[in-house]
Amino acid sequence: MKHLIAAGVGVLLMALGTGPRLAQACGGFFCDRPSSTSPTLPIAQAAENVLFVMGKDANGAATVDAHIQIFYTGPASKFSWIVPVTSVPTVTIGSDILFERIEPPTRPSFNVNFQLEGNCGGVGSSSGIGCGASDSASGGGGVGPVFDAGTHTVDVLASGSVGPFDYVVIKSQDGATLQTWLTDNGYYVSPDSATIINDYVTGQFSFVAVRLQNGQGTSAIRPIVLHLAATEACLPLKLTAIASTPDLRINVWVLGPARAVPLAYDEIAINQAKLDWFSGGSNYDQLLKDAANEAQGDAFAVEYAMPATNSVSWFSYVKNARVDLPKVVTPPDFVQVISLFGLQLTPSVMQVLRAQVPLPATLAALGITETLFYNNINMYWSTNQADFAPFDAAAATMALETDILTPLDDYATTFNRQGRLTRLATFISPEEMTKDPLFVTNASLPDVSPAHVAVAHVMCGDGTNACAAPVRLRTEDGQDVNYRPTSCMQYDRGDLDQLPASAVAWARTTDGEGQVVVDNRPQIAAALKVHNQAIALPSSDNGCGCTAGGSPGFVLWLTVVAGGLGLSRIRRRRRR
Repeated sequence: MKHLIAAGVGVLLMALGTGPRLAQACGGFFCDRPSSTSPTLPIAQAAENVLFVMGKDANGAATVDAHIQIFYTGPASKFSWIVPVTSVPTVTIGSDILFERIEPPTRPSFNVNFQLEGNCGGVGSSSGIGCGASDSASGGGGVGPVFDAGTHTVDVLASGSVGPFDYVVIKSQDGATLQTWLTDNGYYVSPDSATIINDYVTGQFSFVAVRLQNGQGTSAIRPIVLHLAATEACLPLKLTAIASTPDLRINVWVLGPARAVPLAYDEIAINQAKLDWFSGGSNYDQLLKDAANEAQGDAFAVEYAMPATNSVSWFSYVKNARVDLPKVVTPPDFVQVISLFGLQLTPSVMQVLRAQVPLPATLAALGITETLFYNNINMYWSTNQADFAPFDAAAATMALETDILTPLDDYATTFNRQGRLTRLATFISPEEMTKDPLFVTNASLPDVSPAHVAVAHVMCGDGTNACAAPVRLRTEDGQDVNYRPTSCMQYDRGDLDQLPASAVAWARTTDGEGQVVVDNRPQIAAALKVHNQAIALPSSDNGCGCTAGGSPGFVLWLTVVAGGLGLSRIRRRRRR
């Protein structure tokens, strides 16, 4: 399978098999060394995107490909990933365009349908260490050089280069010896990681270590893909804690035979009554954080679960524009053909443009931005041609094929399969990263659409102006919430923010609904009853219809899009 992309912030994500729970392997991300004047790590993980693709090899054995995307806060000239593994994985490079195409359509949205009720005035008629390990190898090289440190050695099992990275797979019987080897070979290992690494060394694990090649800057960073024999997907969070920011946003996509569920972590459903529907769910991220905090960080919300074939169109482009590639001679030709393919100036496309048609320094000094430059390249070519860097048309078209068009074709093939694509999300802080979540599939659970709609009944009664009328909101999960207006289409939230963030949580398994471990719904219902009694609603003489000046009843639609919908749990604990 080609171009299997890596997703995630600074953690090197590992997909591993279903061996004994004590045999586990996941990974962590380590940044450049702290300086003597600034002991804080210069790079911290700020977000993480990971796609797991569950499949089978030629012999029918289960495999998992982990696509890992990396984000950073702060500059750095060096960094390293250290990932414990039980076999030598295949390491390849991916493309960020994968996540540019799967993130927007799987992002939850919240819409409100305003329906006028009554005679409305002023209105017209319009577990411990981590992942289960697999004993079967999934590729890799033979035994390489051996590093001798007294009585202990470091065995180099495989090594190579992919994209801007160099990598090695190493093994040792001694944690200190392994860390010395990594440090001597340009890989930074935080002192805080020693205990965790020693645990994996004691468990006879090998380690994949990845770093940027000399001369490569962080702008060259691309997703990494690990291919392993496995029946589960594992997200390594224990080592992530070493260089993570508080409230790390984690997005996990699982492409498999059925909807994915977390193991070792709960699946949580947010309290929709606490969601700010009238702002398009603008408080959704905070609500998800609070729900995860209530679960001590050990929870994921399912934000999307739909047939995998629905995703194929996300990777489309105007294929017949390929006939124009041989016609590319000048930088304006190259930018024009990108437009003919229907490609937008996304980060992936911009990366190709920067490499092949960089913004001339003379224009940058005049304050010309990249967007302005590429959108008006014909003009700048006619007036500042001498300032352009030498242009290699063959190299440019090959880069477009290699980095954009071929990956899109491969992803369309990958997603054109039976089964489901699931998106799960959470926020988690370093002190909560005490175990590694596993992801498996469960065919008995329903799909989850990313689009969610609530109905706001504007209760005009007999002639109240719609802008001054209170509202009874019916959430998607059937809760009624009364609101008092503060101005036209603006409503007082009252005491709603005092409600629990999570409604219900499940401990999922591979079949059935699983066990309900938290159920805040009775508490929420009781609190809403008190809340609603404090906000009087006029009765509507004509039921769900609404008339104004004798005109027919109608529905006023207001759509606001943002945030997301998930699933939640509650153990009370504030994240420090």
